[in-house]
Amino acid sequence: MFKTRPKHKPSRLKNQNGQTFLEFIFILMILVTISFAFLRGFNYLIGTRWEIMLKIIARPNQDTIQLPQ
Repeated sequence: MFKTRPKHKPSRLKNQNGQTFLEFIFILMILVTISFAFLRGFNYLIGTRWEIMLKIIARPNQDTIQLPQ
């Protein structure tokens, strides 16, 4: 008449304790990689814009502009 629940639920993985931690580490690595890629690209674009503006401002001068590398 009354149904009894099984004491142990069947599980595909025997040890799931480390799975969440590994998923967190993988997602964190992906986010850090994407962040560095965006920052590197953004810094490069800002640097080239500053160089272009510097050359435009100094254009009326006859001297050549050499930017430090």
